[in-house]
Amino acid sequence: MTKAHSQKIRRRARSLRQKGWSIGEISLKMSIPKNTLSSWFKDIVLSQEQNERIEQKILTSAAIGRKIAARLLRLKMEGWKEKIRKKAQCYNKLSSSDPVVGRFICGLLYLCEGAKYPSSRYLHLGNSDPKIISFFINTLRKSYKIEENKLRFSIGYRWDQNHQLLKSYWSKVTKIPESKCLNSKPDIRTKGKPTLRKDYMGICKIIYYNTTLQFELQSIGETIINKWSRRGSNPRTSCMPCKRSPN
Repeated sequence: MTKAHSQKIRRRARSLRQKGWSIGEISLKMSIPKNTLSSWFKDIVLSQEQNERIEQKILTSAAIGRKIAARLLRLKMEGWKEKIRKKAQCYNKLSSSDPVVGRFICGLLYLCEGAKYPSSRYLHLGNSDPKIISFFINTLRKSYKIEENKLRFSIGYRWDQNHQLLKSYWSKVTKIPESKCLNSKPDIRTKGKPTLRKDYMGICKIIYYNTTLQFELQSIGETIINKWSRRGSNPRTSCMPCKRSPN
């Protein structure tokens, strides 16, 4: 680059600066390092209007940068989640029609969410997630010979919620008639505290009057936990529980 050419580039850069361009804008447009530009602009005094224009440009660029960063983060998170979802697809090989698999899953769910014997003498599992409640009751029906007349459900709900609407909702989820919903009262601790989550439908509690089934599910869960908790145990080689009578 000749000296004349260099001076021409410098004059152009200084002209842009005097028009109120930021150093970052000029660097991007002319492909000149910011440090070099700063040394060229030491003697340039900008007006208040020019300084305000540069400050506004910086704020605007920062806002755009934040949006781009947020979008990139969302894309990164979606890629991360999709990778894990694909990895989990191997569990599709488990047969949903195999009662042994169903009892295996119900046992683990019950150990986590169910009322334990001897504190309770009947099956009692509660959760606010309709998918979990629906999955549990449907899998229970597939895996055991359930006597429908022994099935009940109750609802734990907040003071400002409509019990009749909740009863109708959970009846559809569980496929248990509304008439089998046990009487319940709203949580008095929530009085005067509006429910913030519009999709919150309370806690549904599945009840089945059968101590034997309750203790069996509890025992299945405990057996799995105890087996895989032993030192040196390898879950990959652990076999499924043996098939046995549905009752």
